Amino acid sequence: MRRAHDSLKVEAFQECPNCGELKRPHHMCNACGHYNGREIVSVEG
Repeated sequence: MRRAHDSLKVEAFQECPNCGELKRPHHMCNACGHYNGREIVSVEG
């Protein structure tokens, strides 16, 4: 009963539509700084 945390699934990832990197759903992309089709943070690269 106390081992419920052992059966947690691997976190889901989606492909960023802007740059193609893997990112968490409903999170900003760390590679390009885009969220929901808009640039939120300018990433110098």
